[in-house]
Amino acid sequence: MKTNQSIHDAIEVSIRFLESNPEFDFERCKYGRRKWNGAWWHMATLYEMGEVKRIPASAIARAKYLLEVQTWPTFVINANDYPTSEADRMKMDCCHCELAVYYMILMAYGCDLDNELPWIREWFLKHQLPDGGLNCEPTAYTHSHKSSLVSTLPPLEAILWYTNRPFTEQEAVFLDEGARYLIEHNLVCSKENGHIINMDWLNPCFPRFFEYDILRGMSFLAEWSRRRNKPLPVSVLKEGLQRLNNHIEETGLRIGRQVFDPQGPWGGFTFPLLEEVAGIGNISPYLTKQLAAIIRQLEHVTNEGNC
Repeated sequence: MKTNQSIHDAIEVSIRFLESNPEFDFERCKYGRRKWNGAWWHMATLYEMGEVKRIPASAIARAKYLLEVQTWPTFVINANDYPTSEADRMKMDCCHCELAVYYMILMAYGCDLDNELPWIREWFLKHQLPDGGLNCEPTAYTHSHKSSLVSTLPPLEAILWYTNRPFTEQEAVFLDEGARYLIEHNLVCSKENGHIINMDWLNPCFPRFFEYDILRGMSFLAEWSRRRNKPLPVSVLKEGLQRLNNHIEETGLRIGRQVFDPQGPWGGFTFPLLEEVAGIGNISPYLTKQLAAIIRQLEHVTNEGNC
């Protein structure tokens, strides 16, 4: 995808930062996660732009080493899940959506994490709740048993997009149940009363990192339908398009929100590339591409029905 000069220059800034950055070192790994100018978020922005191959190989190697050696490979729900040794207590902890972002970056780059770090895929599959989603709040597994849309989408994407073989039975169930969860919640609504859970989710966001918006859910359902050969949830996607209508222009889809909004729940420092591609009101070629793929699939189903 073509980029203008300012975006090109900002990409180069991020590349230089990642080439020289020590934030994946054991003592400094917390800085690599810093929202939103830590090393992981530079990598995630390049990944979401389709520029993952621009990430320096040295940064990929350090990031993979951090997951392999310096990450506690257990989601802490109960007392038995905590590390016991001093060395393990020093390791980085993760939640579902954060780990899935890391996984997708490295898999898209070409790493074979399923052979080298098989615990990551197993982590996603084992933490699906009965409603079909996941939740990064440990208490959801001991009390409410209710999922979170924010926590759910990245793990679903990780399994859907980075399985280059037939899905196992467990993976197929994971994806189908995740799709059911999204459909039952009409992408953004409470299952109990039908009200929109978070109005911000109606505003397209780029880059998303782990954040949710309605287009992200729509994109998953469209791709799930295609890869799993399941009926496209046409009514859900059409209603989603209607809810996006205020952001759709003839030239593409406008960004409606920034995950790093200083007035929002996750305000923080930024970096040049993030600022360049995240302008509210700007047409996003990356979101437009996602929207176009959904519309094509809807049109294909409609045309088939008219045959």
